[in-house]
Amino acid sequence: MIAEGSARSARLPTGIGAVIMAGGIFGAAALQRIPGAGALLTTPLSIALAIGWAGVAASALRDGMADHTGPLVGSFAIGTWTAASVVVARMAMLAAPALLWPAELLFAVSLGLWAWFVPRAIGNLVRIARSPAASTRPTGAILLTTVATQAVALLGFRLFADVWQMRWLGFALLAFGAGCYVVGTGLIARRYAAGGAWRLAADWDNTNCILHGALSISGLAAVVGEGFGIAPIAWLWVLTAAVFLAVEAIEIARLGARVRVLGWRGAVIVYDTSQWARNFTFGMFYAFTVAVAGRLDVDGGYPEPARVAAAIAGGGQYLVLALLAVELALMGCWLAGRLERQLHPAR
Repeated sequence: MIAEGSARSARLPTGIGAVIMAGGIFGAAALQRIPGAGALLTTPLSIALAIGWAGVAASALRDGMADHTGPLVGSFAIGTWTAASVVVARMAMLAAPALLWPAELLFAVSLGLWAWFVPRAIGNLVRIARSPAASTRPTGAILLTTVATQAVALLGFRLFADVWQMRWLGFALLAFGAGCYVVGTGLIARRYAAGGAWRLAADWDNTNCILHGALSISGLAAVVGEGFGIAPIAWLWVLTAAVFLAVEAIEIARLGARVRVLGWRGAVIVYDTSQWARNFTFGMFYAFTVAVAGRLDVDGGYPEPARVAAAIAGGGQYLVLALLAVELALMGCWLAGRLERQLHPAR
């Protein structure tokens, strides 16, 4: 998803928005369910994220777009800019509920970014589909088309719940994002199922966790949009949980393979911006789970998923916090020059 470029260079990687996405979904979901923390930290965190967002925007304007739009797969990371705008808007709403104009302004920005990004993303999806999988090597980054789309729909539902035109736009975006998910997932599956030489340690990408993250944000947007009954929401949550477990099982197997090749330090104590995608997807699955946990057992409809969801909603915020703390520590060490980037063994 994200190329770091030369170590600690002034030019920010395309997917730097994932840092803001991860911090924002933590603040909007997990932080609010840690006793006492939401009231104390929501405003400072929203200010910090807004400053970070402004820095990313200034960097993009300063450096130009060529490095961001050029790479076939890497260009999908532009979708993090849209999603980052949305989470900053959501944090602004939580910090100052009576002051909606900052969120409305950021909605306009995110919609504009989405409209600029999506035609390029669709064109690149077509190019990937027409090319041999071994040459394009698509990753979960291509699902940022879905993430960006559903993020805009989600914010629109929150801000304009009583405006029917915006609601129809939101549902149209949900459908479009779902289509992009199906296409993107098919292209990723084709890559790994096509045969040829690929290794788990070297070729399974950090951004593949967006396979479940994109489902989670789709589900959350569907819940907030209130246009669906409990049955499709329940089945979507079950599907998301199953994909989450499958992808994270592969991640654990990948970790074991990396340890065998690189040793513990080279496999675990590493940093890359793409790692923030994992933080975002865990936080988003938690947010989706919290949104549905109280609805799954309505009239005894889905008791087993309800029990699992309630358990995750009751304690998952601390796992999201722990993962965020680990990633912040790794980033701090990397920025201080104490940690090298060594994501992939020799292919």
